[in-house]
Amino acid sequence: MNIAALRAARSIDVDAAANSWLALSKQAWQAVNDIHANGVDPLKENWKDRVGEAAGRKLEEHARILEAGADIMRGVVMVLDALSATITRAKLTMNSALDLAKQYGLTVDETTGTVRSASGGADASTDNAVQEINAMLQEALREAAQADKLAAAELRKLAAATCETDPRKALDALQREASQTELAMYTGGIPSGEDPRLVADWWKALTDNQRKQLMLSDPVTLANLPGIPDDVKVGLRGGPNAKYDRVKTVQWALDHWDDTSIDVFGDNCTNFASEALRQGGLRAKGDGLWGWRGDDTWGRSEDAGGDWLSQRVDYSKSWAGAQNMHDFLMRHGSEEVPPDQVKPGDIVYYEEDSDQDDQDKKGAVHHTAVVTAVTPDGDIRYTQHSGGQKNASVGGRIDAFQEQRGHQKLHFVRVNPDWY
Repeated sequence: MNIAALRAARSIDVDAAANSWLALSKQAWQAVNDIHANGVDPLKENWKDRVGEAAGRKLEEHARILEAGADIMRGVVMVLDALSATITRAKLTMNSALDLAKQYGLTVDETTGTVRSASGGADASTDNAVQEINAMLQEALREAAQADKLAAAELRKLAAATCETDPRKALDALQREASQTELAMYTGGIPSGEDPRLVADWWKALTDNQRKQLMLSDPVTLANLPGIPDDVKVGLRGGPNAKYDRVKTVQWALDHWDDTSIDVFGDNCTNFASEALRQGGLRAKGDGLWGWRGDDTWGRSEDAGGDWLSQRVDYSKSWAGAQNMHDFLMRHGSEEVPPDQVKPGDIVYYEEDSDQDDQDKKGAVHHTAVVTAVTPDGDIRYTQHSGGQKNASVGGRIDAFQEQRGHQKLHFVRVNPDWY
């Protein structure tokens, strides 16, 4: 990878490819739903002999094949989205370095990357500028090269899996890995922080929208990166008047998504989200008379655990129950935000919106997760404990979830406690 190659890279072409694959994925999922609605379900209802059962099984087989293909194609979209965003950012850094060279009357060889004075000789007065320009150019090339390498490897894996017909494997192995590769490409495009001046130059070269995208896709890295402006770091944590640290909440969730030592019940999704907020600094709300048994409380005792009776004593109902936690927070200052305003550190709740599921009735809030990232294309990533997922894709997984559990309403809640 050299300057000339990076200059020639066209993120617009990558975007076009990503949009085409996304359209194909959506069409495949529509076909899955149509096969079930117009074929499998009517057959079960109206053609109950062996021939009808055989026809239904055949249709279900085709639906599963289409579902697997849809999820694999969504993985392709994720990789291409990350590649496009990374190319665009790398080119901005490169162009900023080239503009700086012009300001100092320096030239840059686009093949070798060599920076020279106009005379071609050494000039002590521009030594610092040359070092800064070189550092920015190397950073741009490093960012582009790592994205190209990761994307190429992942796309080869997805291409080799085009015959996969198992929806579970397509979603939980292939798409999941592509999803993690996408985030790795965003994170890999951030400077290491060894040179704070380089980080500052890199950050300055980005557009406001690209800074916002990075703050949403990897708040933990940016909040701890030398060279990022202090006001940005404060904003990532929730602002100067924040009542809990959003970065610490996200960091804890990412570090403990598969930590069984925190379990208190058979289903620990809400317990996990509550603990993530507590680790971020959200204060408990108790009841002086009833402790955690009060109806309007949120919290747990430090020595919580043990048998079912002690758990009732040591945990509030809102601590470990999805519906109870949602209702408690909404009574106490929190607000629901639309998907395009979601930030890491928010909480997502799943509400059953059909009569299909035999576990929860329509209208029941039954699942809780922590929002830990939002990718530049607006895909919300969540981390959960029960059915462990780390930075899982809402957009990539919701169709499969609804295929099993019925239509869902997702509620994204911004926690803003009014009790302190």
